[in-house]
This record gives sequence, C-alpha cells and structure tokens, in this order.
Amino acid sequence: MNLTRTALIGLLLGGSQGIWADTLALKQGYPETYMVRSGDTLWDIAGHYLQKPWQWPTLWQGNPQIANPHLIYPGDRLQLSWVDGQPRLMSAASGSKRVITLSPRVRSENKLSPIPTLSLDAIGPFLQGDYVFSHAGEARGLPFVLGNNDKQIAVLEQHTLYVQGLLEPGRQYGTYRPGRTYKDAKSGEWLGQEAVLTGIVQAETQWNNGQTQARLLANRREVRQGDVLLPLPDDVQGQAHFTPHAGALRQAGRVIAIPNQASAAGKLEVVLIDKGGQDGLDAGSVLDIRRPGVAYVAGDTTLHDYRDTASSFDRAFHSGINQRLPSEAVAKVMLFKVYHRLSYGLIVQSQDMVRVGYSVGAL
Repeated sequence: MNLTRTALIGLLLGGSQGIWADTLALKQGYPETYMVRSGDTLWDIAGHYLQKPWQWPTLWQGNPQIANPHLIYPGDRLQLSWVDGQPRLMSAASGSKRVITLSPRVRSENKLSPIPTLSLDAIGPFLQGDYVFSHAGEARGLPFVLGNNDKQIAVLEQHTLYVQGLLEPGRQYGTYRPGRTYKDAKSGEWLGQEAVLTGIVQAETQWNNGQTQARLLANRREVRQGDVLLPLPDDVQGQAHFTPHAGALRQAGRVIAIPNQASAAGKLEVVLIDKGGQDGLDAGSVLDIRRPGVAYVAGDTTLHDYRDTASSFDRAFHSGINQRLPSEAVAKVMLFKVYHRLSYGLIVQSQDMVRVGYSVGAL
C-alpha cells in the first residue's frame, strides 16, 4: 500500500528572513510504477505523482543511458525510488520498439514519438500557425501576396498566386494579416500585434524578378493582396516538449486576450498574457491567475454595497468607495509560446472561468 511521503527540499536563502522552499509533496495514492501510454502528456504524469505538478524538475531523473533523457515515450516504464530520503522518478525503456543500441553506454530513441508536455489538440494549432508581431513595423519587409492572373480579390484554394519576395520552393508558408494591437493597460506602451492567419501556401517557383509562384493549399480566412508570409514550422511536435516549472515572474501581469474573442476561458483553453521573454518567462512556466477582488462602498452602518450595484449617492459621498475584497486564485496557466512581451498559455487547473483583466503572477 502506498504511503504519502513528503520530502523536504531545503532552505531558500535570501531576503531579510529565511524561508522554507515548497516541500516536494507526493500525491495520495501515487503509483510506484507507471507504464506510459499513447495520449499521455507530461503534465498528466506529473499530476499522478505530485500535489504541485510544476515541481516536476525536482522529481524527474530521466535515464542517463538514453539520448535526450528528458523525453518520455509511450511504452516507457516509470519507477519511483528514494535517494537519500528524496523521491526520484526514473524511466527505463520497455521493449525493442523504444530504443536501438548504439554503444555499451548510450542508446537512441527509435520510431516512437515522445509524449508532449501539453495536449497537442489544445496547443498544436497555436504552435503551427499563430504568430504575434513583437516589434512595430515587423511586417514591413516581409514577402507579401501580389495576387493572381485571375484577378481574384480573395484567392481560392488550390489556385496559383504570386508573392513579392523569394520563398523556398517546396516549403509551406502562412499568409497573415495584421490584427489587434496589444498595449500595456497602464502605460499604453505597445506590446505586440496579432498576426491573423489567413491561409497556407506552398512555394513553387522563384522568378528572376524577385517574385515567387505559389499555390494556396488551404484558406483560414480570405487570402488577399498585401497579406504577408512567414514560414511555418517544420516540426510542431518538437516545439511541444518543455519542462513544467514555477514561473519566475517578479511583477504581476494580466490576461489581455482570449482567442476568438471569447468572453471567458476554462480548463484546457488558451489565454494571452502581457508578460514574455523579457520578463524572465519561457515555455513551461506555470503561473497563478487571480480574480480581482470586487470593489464595494462602505455605508454608514455595517451594511456595504457592491460598487457596481450601489446607488449613485453612495458612490458619490461615501469614503469607502475604493475598498475591495481580496483577490482569489482561480486557475493556473502554463506558458507554451513565449514572445518578447506577450505569451500564450494553456489553463491547466481551474476552479472558475478566467476573464480578460484577471491578474497573472508567480505561484
């Protein structure tokens, strides 16, 4: 029978007072061994073992005899052991489908694809085609759609189009149109601009005049003259491997957008936050999302009114108008695509819906 065991990691040094680091707390009923299955994610497996799955780097030991020991494959057998009183999870490959022998010491993965950190169903479309212009004017100078000889205002699928700029023949490109501009809510400073994916084209022939003939493979929206082109990633799955960890965010940020302009987002849905690489974040960073406390008006008695429903008299004449209830943690988000000042994240835990304007901070 499994017993819940808690490993003390140590002291965090710094500040005027010593504080204890979070303890590595195993989840009640954790498995001693686990056989990885197709469809598993790294976050799922971390959740089988840890009360705080973002502590995965402390638990995971990998297998030093495997090339890329941080990757986990379907068919791997995970074994929990104890080293100097600390829990450690290790992987042992299972069966010939997993590895081939290269030398007495190092083995390399064969055939199977490693499991992603998060569900590709949820983040794959964003890894494949979504883009944010990180600098004003970034779209200028990119190849752009000239049109076609059918004089189509909106190019039809499987039709030829011409691009101003030289593209790599055989490679696929996304066509994009500048969308919403994101600004800092307080300073108004420019953070980035949405690049709306309108279609996918394949480059065919380069011409001496600096133009490229291409074919429109798929429409996402109308592909029009002036849409700019960016190369699509060759390996989306390769971008889906990163390590969950507590995000080192010193100053709180905000949820500034929800894709498709939805009013709210729940578990396994994507949000955009106004913090990025320049703030010390990277793919795998896990952060808290907090709902702001409600403002209320302090009345003359013990009865207080919510500011939104208080009378105009109370809002105008009572001094307590700026008082607020405490904020509440409602979700946790893991970042998977990080730009300079913006990041896409997937909500991995949720007690309530997340809305634009909710704060984002360190765990």
